[in-house]
Amino acid sequence: MKLVLWPWFLLFFTLVTSSWSLSSDGQALLALSRNLTLPSSIRSNWSASDATPCTWYGVGCNVRNRVISLDLTSSGVSGSLGPEVCRLKYLQILSLSGNNISGSIPPELGNLKRFSWLSLYINSLSGTIPEELFKNQFLEQVYLHSNQLSGSIPFSVGEMTNLKSLWLHENMLSGALPASIGNCTKLEELYLLNNQLSGSLPETLSEIKGLRVFDASYNSFTGEITFSFENCKLENFSLSFNYIKGEIPSWLGNCRSLIELGLVNNSLSGKIPTSLGLLSNLTYLILSQNYLSGPIPPEIGNCQLLQWLELDANQLEGTIPKELANLGNLKKLFLFDNRLSGTLP
Repeated sequence: MKLVLWPWFLLFFTLVTSSWSLSSDGQALLALSRNLTLPSSIRSNWSASDATPCTWYGVGCNVRNRVISLDLTSSGVSGSLGPEVCRLKYLQILSLSGNNISGSIPPELGNLKRFSWLSLYINSLSGTIPEELFKNQFLEQVYLHSNQLSGSIPFSVGEMTNLKSLWLHENMLSGALPASIGNCTKLEELYLLNNQLSGSLPETLSEIKGLRVFDASYNSFTGEITFSFENCKLENFSLSFNYIKGEIPSWLGNCRSLIELGLVNNSLSGKIPTSLGLLSNLTYLILSQNYLSGPIPPEIGNCQLLQWLELDANQLEGTIPKELANLGNLKKLFLFDNRLSGTLP
């Protein structure tokens, strides 16, 4: 009798121990999948009978079989992202973009000490950005755009001192841009467009010496442009459709890499700086719907890569400069609703 029972016991023991053998990272992923709804094709691939999850769809591991990346971009994932994600202690990259994930961003993400890349854009995430998330000083890339996030940008944004890219556009964020953003001195890309942000832009932006892209269009920012970049690296600078007043800063002439300058529909006044003529890479110069006065600087004719020039709906006066004839690549030119005289060269 004992000899008959022994094989059945051995089989039972093997099945039990095989389920016990799944690594802690694999167990964390299975726990995560209870709220994060995976398509059947992925769910069937995430097997509890495996020793590690390193062959699972979307999962990447290091040489020690610890999970360092989870990439389920555009994979038909829905549901919500739970706190179980913080059990992946070695996680560096989390990319769940282009899905239908709802609910809030778990604050526990801020506890991951190796975390450098967070990509959650194009989902249905709501609620506020957790203060704890932006306290993670290891984060370098944060992509949260095209969701339904609300509330303010956490002041803790300044603690992400290794941050290079921050994409927050196309949400419902409100309030001011925190002055602590100036602590993100490695920041290269800052996208804030299409939100409900307000207040003055902080002067501390001057501390971000390597900023290449700053787009805060379609918000409710007010005040003057008080920040400046002496050794400017900007390639795209857009504050269109806000309530910015004062003059266009002359330091923009230092931005020799600038390709696009957009300041449409603000309350800017004064003259167009002649220093803009130094921008040899400028392709789009869009300054319409302001209160700019004085003549069109003939120096604009030096911007020979210019394709799009919008100066309409201002208070410009004088003769249209003949130097505009030097703009051989120009495709769009809007000068109407001004006080200009003469003919186009």
